Amino acid sequence: MLLSRVTMKSYVLLLVLLQFLLCTGIPVHNSELESMADRGLGAALAQVNSVYAVRYLYRVTRGYVTRVVPMGQSTNDLLMTFGIKETECAKTSRSDPQTCAFRPGFFVPSYSCSSRVRVSAASAQVISLRCGRDGSSSSSESSEELQLLLRLLSSPVAPFRPQNSSKEETLSTTSWCETSAHSRYI
Repeated sequence: MLLSRVTMKSYVLLLVLLQFLLCTGIPVHNSELESMADRGLGAALAQVNSVYAVRYLYRVTRGYVTRVVPMGQSTNDLLMTFGIKETECAKTSRSDPQTCAFRPGFFVPSYSCSSRVRVSAASAQVISLRCGRDGSSSSSESSEELQLLLRLLSSPVAPFRPQNSSKEETLSTTSWCETSAHSRYI
């Protein structure tokens, strides 16, 4: 009887420990989510560069998927937050911004962005995008903040395809996310 109580206590302790580990948000590698995040962030960055970039392209400094919202069969909305910083590549160069070096200096523009991107098997469509200056202590409605809210649900958008389109994924997690340890976790 004593042996069964000790055994039962150890099983309960093991169960509690496993439950705790599963609830702490320990990252689980999900290659499908990683691929969706890469495509979604690529579409959001393309939108940022087409709208915000004046002379130089922006490049992602960090990126996180904060939430995945299922929208239907193999279609998800990704809620993402990411940082961008101006690069040395001119906007007219048509270079891949993720291969461009960041512009040196203290006053180089950098922004924090949040977006909602609808990702399906065939396309990545930016639903909303909002960027504001990094380190701004003012409210979210300040005059320094760049804002863009795109409502593209009613307008068709061509699927996002990287410039060097091939059967392989051209954007990898480490290429778009400096802090890749936090990038794929929900």
